[in-house]
Formats: sequence, C-alpha cells, structure tokens
Amino acid sequence: MFDRSTPAASAAAAIGEQRHLSVVLAMLAMALVIAALHFGKEIFVPLALAALLGFLLDPLVSRLRRWRFPRWLAVSVVVSMTVGVVGVTSVFAGSQLMALAREVPTYQSTIQGKLRELRESMSRRGVLDDAARLLHVVEGEVNATRRALDPAAAAASAPSRPLPRAQAQAAQRAQQEPLRVQLEEPPLRPLQALGEVLAPVLAPLLTAGLVFVFLVFILLSRNELRDRLLRLTGGGDVHRMGDALNEAAERVSRYLGAQFLVNAGYAVPMAAGLWLIGVPGALLWGLLAGALRFLPYLGPALAALFPLTMAFAVDPGWNMLLWTLALVVTLELISNNLIEPWAYGTSTGLSALAVLVSATFWTVVWGPVGLVLATPLTVCLVVLGRHVRPLRIFDLLLGNEPAFDAPTTLYQRLVAGEVEDAVELARDQVRDGTLAAFYAEVALPALQLTEATPDAERRERVADGMRVLLDDLDEAQDAPGADAPRLLCIGGQSALDSIAAQMLARTLSSEGHAATVKPADELSPRAIDSLDLGGVDIVVVNYLAEGWRTRARYVCRHLRRRRPGLRIVVVAWQGGATAASIDGAAAAIGADALATTAADAVRCIGELGAASPADVAEAASVTADDDRSLPASSLAPAL
Repeated sequence: MFDRSTPAASAAAAIGEQRHLSVVLAMLAMALVIAALHFGKEIFVPLALAALLGFLLDPLVSRLRRWRFPRWLAVSVVVSMTVGVVGVTSVFAGSQLMALAREVPTYQSTIQGKLRELRESMSRRGVLDDAARLLHVVEGEVNATRRALDPAAAAASAPSRPLPRAQAQAAQRAQQEPLRVQLEEPPLRPLQALGEVLAPVLAPLLTAGLVFVFLVFILLSRNELRDRLLRLTGGGDVHRMGDALNEAAERVSRYLGAQFLVNAGYAVPMAAGLWLIGVPGALLWGLLAGALRFLPYLGPALAALFPLTMAFAVDPGWNMLLWTLALVVTLELISNNLIEPWAYGTSTGLSALAVLVSATFWTVVWGPVGLVLATPLTVCLVVLGRHVRPLRIFDLLLGNEPAFDAPTTLYQRLVAGEVEDAVELARDQVRDGTLAAFYAEVALPALQLTEATPDAERRERVADGMRVLLDDLDEAQDAPGADAPRLLCIGGQSALDSIAAQMLARTLSSEGHAATVKPADELSPRAIDSLDLGGVDIVVVNYLAEGWRTRARYVCRHLRRRRPGLRIVVVAWQGGATAASIDGAAAAIGADALATTAADAVRCIGELGAASPADVAEAASVTADDDRSLPASSLAPAL
C-alpha cells in the first residue's frame, strides 16, 4: 500500500482548512464586537451620538474656517449656538407641557362623555347579539335532550341540596379573607429621598454631558483623529482608506442635513395645521413631530399619537379628531412619496431591507438610541465595505448597488430560466436608454458570457430565453431608403451567433438599412452552396467564439467564389484584433471589413455602401486572384 495523495491535493486540503478557520475566527470576532458594543453602551452610545452631531455640525465649522475663524473660535461659536438652540427648545417644550398639564382636568368630562358614548354604542344589540342569543337557546335545548337520554348526566347536573345552617356558617367563615399583614419600611433619609428623585434625571444629564464633551473634542481634533484612524486602519493603502472616510463623512453629513430639513419642513405645516384646527399646544406637537421623525418607523406613529389624543380630549364632538387625522395622513403621504425621495435620493446608498435590518439590530444592541443611530452607522459600514476588502460583505449585503452588472444579471436570469424577469430587466434598460444601446451594452455581452460557458444545456437555455426576449422587444422599424444597400446578417457557426446576427440586424434597421436575418445553419458546409444571395449587396457574418478566424476565412473565400462582387463584413464580438491591425486582419480572412462592436459594424457598412462599383469590382478581382493562387485544400474548414 502506498499513499496516493499528491502535493496539489494536500495544498487544496490545507487551503480549505484555512478558509474554515478564517470563517470561524471572523464569526468569533464579530460576536466579541457585538458583545462589547452591547455591554459598553454607556461609553459607546455618547461617543456615537457625539460623532453623529460632529458630522452634522462640521460643515458649519468648515464654513467659519473659510471665513478665517480660528478652529477653537469656530468650534466655540457652533457649539454655543447648538447648546442655545437646544436649551431654548427645551424650555419652550417644558413650559408648554406645564400649561397643558394644568388644563388636563378640564378635559376629564369630555373624555368621560366620549367613552360613555362609545360604551353605549358598543352595548347596543345588533345582529351579533341576536346570533349569540340564538346559539344560547340552541345550546340549552341540546343539554336538555342530553339529560333526558342520560340519567347519570341528569343526576350530575341536578342542583345540589342546600347545606345545614351550621355547615353554611362554617363554610362562610372559612371563605373570609385572611388578615392582611403590611410591612412598613423605615422612612428614607433626606439624601436618600433626593437621590431617588434625581436618579431618573441624572442618567440623561450624564449622557448629555458626555456627548457634549466628546463633541467638543471631535470638532477640535477632527484632522488629528482622522489621521490616527487612517494610521490604525489604512495599513499600506492610506489613500484608499482616506477616500473611504471622506465618502462616509460626506454621505452621513448629506443625509443628516437632508433629514433635518425634511423634519423641519414637516414640523412647520404640522404646527400650522393644528393651530388652524384649534388643537391646544399646536407648536409643541409640531416641534415634537419634527424631533420624533428622527426615529425610523416608530417616530411618525408616536408623533401622530399626541395631537390625536389631544383632539379626542378637547372637542366634545368628532370634527377636531377627524380633521387632525386628515392632516396627519396628508402630511405623511406628501412627505413619504414626494419630499423624502427628492431630498434623500441616493444619499445613503442603502437598500430598503438594509435600513430595516440595521434599525432592528442597533435597537437590540443599544435600545431606542440605536434606532436613531442605525442609518448613519450602517452608511459608514457600507462605504468602508466598498473600499476595504475585508469589510466587503457589508457593501454586498446592505448596499443598494446591484450585485452584478446588467449583462451578468441578464445572463443569470436566463440561465435560471427566469425569462419573465429577464424581459422586465430588458424593458427597464430600453426605457432608460435605447434599444440599440441595450443590444450593444447588455444583450451582446450576455451572449459573450454564454459563449464562454462550456455547459451545452445552459447555452441552449440562454438561447431559448433570448429568442423570447427579442420577440418581446420587437419594434416596427422605419422603411429603408431607396438607395440603401441590402444587407444579410447571418450567424457564423452557432445558435448564439444567429441571435447576435438578429440583434445586429435590428440595430442596422434602426439606422435606415434594409437588413434581413438568416440562421447559422445556412453557412454549414452542406448548405452554403444553396445560400440565397439574390439581391444582397453586403453579407454580415457574426461570430461570438474565440476561434473565429479559420471559420471566417473559409466562409469569406467560399462566398467570394460564388459571387465575386459581394461585399463581406465579419463581426467578431469577442474581439481578437486591435484597432491598428483590423485592416490587416480583414485582408487575411478575405473580408472587406472587420468589426468588433455594433458601432464599428454600422460604420463599416456605411463606408462600404458609399463605395463606388469600380472599387468594389477591383477588390473582388484581387480577392479572386488570391483565392485562385491558393490550393483547394486551404479552403476547407477546420472543424
């Protein structure tokens, strides 16, 4: 016995084990990071909030810096203005809440009357009550019949005899409630009572203080922090990491600025509408609506709940509530369908699913604050994943960019048999551009990918789907001019070549040429002699495979022998000839012109169509002389 393992197999096994180990280590590292974020949220949350405010306020600092303000003075001005706005807003909101709290008892009778009205309307008998009463009667009749048929059941359901008086009194005493024992704790000391009162207030104040301190240092040391982060994460590619940080900062800053403007534009009409309706505290509810919209999904619902509740409590009727509901629905429809798509655009670069997943994840990790920070943090991860290879998974899973380009996407749809999705993709591409551009930039590259696929079943599946797609995209073309040359577009060898010829024929027809199409079977060794060339001025032969030269040389020389004055254009979609050697390559295969793109084919056909008959006859005679000088064996195809 001997070991049959080879060094290649051992290397492959080692690479597989290394990949598994890398995946396990990556999962462990991710779990540790998530645990650190969760258990260290007392530090990370203020730091993230400060960074978020830094993204929002840094453009103002940069503007003051352009006005020749020192950085410390610019930061002082911006932070002071921010603290002033937050302080004034807090004082205003507090005063409004105090005023509404004093008026709440006056709305008690209105709330009780509405609730009583609702209870009475719900307690009225209707169809459901009649049905329930009928079911109760039927159930009673069924039980009576069962007792009549079953004496044991009747005895069990018969009422029990009353207990003697002494036993009844004993049972009543046994059912009396036991004595209640109340434990009273000693009174709290003054400092302890003050601590319990201030505890709910001190935690938010401490967080706000940390955010303020972090914000000041972030704005003052912006460049230094950026350099240190580049040194820490950039490695040898500092320039790429710098581009990633700049893009992330730009995207987050633009998103936050747009969100601030959108929320302010929502708060103003909300406050004005509530004031016109007559809802108390209209300014407060408008301000609260603008602030709560920073919370994705949950914020708009909470913002609408407060004015609706107030309208319900104030008006004895239902008009104020209905008008308030109509105002909220109208503003939501306008904001969600018109303003937000226009203001945000593609500023975040996140897919809709990514926004939902990130909101859920950061809420679980950091609570309600994580809901506010979810989108900006995810934007940073996506941008970093676009520039840093180890983080590429975030860009692939959370970004809004397609996973593949349009040709690869079309190819994948056709390979999977999803012809309807492929047709929809083609329609979208044609709607955004032109049919000729779709053929040249999407469909033909997809055929090239198919040609490179060794699986015959996949190739056939793509060919069938592409035929359906072309039939769906078939459009009426303008009639060609009277002097336009008559073209024959034909596939060189395979069914995919025939589809490429059909696409090129449609492109040429859109350019005003009279083009017809024939399949590649017409150029087979058995059928090429019977190919109908009547009335054809130019033959355009299409090849997608790499080894097109030998086959094209055979076809061109065979067609020349049948009709010397025929003009031939070979389109090699896989390329294989540079611009400097195209003329030489065309002469080597016996064609009048060689093209590698649809635009080149249109240009070559236009030039051949404008050539004089003398030039064509001369070229044909030269080619015929060259063919007669070659042995007959050189004209046989290399199959």
